[in-house]
Amino acid sequence: MIHLLLASVDDVLDTGDRLLGRTDGAGASALVDAADRAAAASKRAESDRRRTLAGRLALRLLTCAVQGRPVSDAPSLRVDRTCDRCGAPHGRPRLAELSASTSSSGRLVLAAVAGDAARVGVDVEEYPERLWPGFDDYALHPAERQTVPSGRAGLVRRVQTWTAKEALLKSVGVGLRSEPAGFRVATTASARVTTAGGRDGWRPVVQSDDPGLARAWTTGVDAGARAAASVAAAEPTAIRTWRMSGHGPDTVSGALLRAHGSDDGAEQPVSAPAQV
Repeated sequence: MIHLLLASVDDVLDTGDRLLGRTDGAGASALVDAADRAAAASKRAESDRRRTLAGRLALRLLTCAVQGRPVSDAPSLRVDRTCDRCGAPHGRPRLAELSASTSSSGRLVLAAVAGDAARVGVDVEEYPERLWPGFDDYALHPAERQTVPSGRAGLVRRVQTWTAKEALLKSVGVGLRSEPAGFRVATTASARVTTAGGRDGWRPVVQSDDPGLARAWTTGVDAGARAAASVAAAEPTAIRTWRMSGHGPDTVSGALLRAHGSDDGAEQPVSAPAQV
């Protein structure tokens, strides 16, 4: 099972504050660790600082919700982001016995956790007004360039293809060190795919020189009219979609409060965890 959370930056940060009865991001900051706070503080723009903090917090809260842990455990989760190439703390997130991935763009954050064998990867991108010159040569396989429509529909198709490819590259652990134009994703879902409790739309990589990519799969995520999003995995997998706040069994905040001992999951503040 892949557990997927798509939320706005504001919703993630506001939920962190509400869970601890704080304001202005103080609750959100208390629910991540020192490395996460440093990563957010290193950004120059306030919007980038908020988005970075929200992405880090979303992964921690989703993980606690999935594992039935209280919100007080969030800052103590060990999330290793060591880069495979340079050793700096900006690599893909790793948690014990879990596969995890995060992405953010504009006002949105996307986080996913699954079993370690799932090799999950995600990407979300808000649609821009235009794409940079040379996008097609860098991002699209030659066969894909031949089928892109014109106008706004073409921009949407290009961004959707980009999110699928970036999610796939995260899934196999290479990121954008491998050029997206070097492989091609099927344009339609495979009729061979059946996953109990899963969702339609899983598409395989149909052309790649990388054996890891050649066995990977991707499917789109509904991100509304203003963004595209995708999730990738080692094989077609059932997906459980979570919401950050609100009522119901699939809300992260409700699951955290139930784990803390609140029977109805109502958002009443809990005690702040020790800061790490």
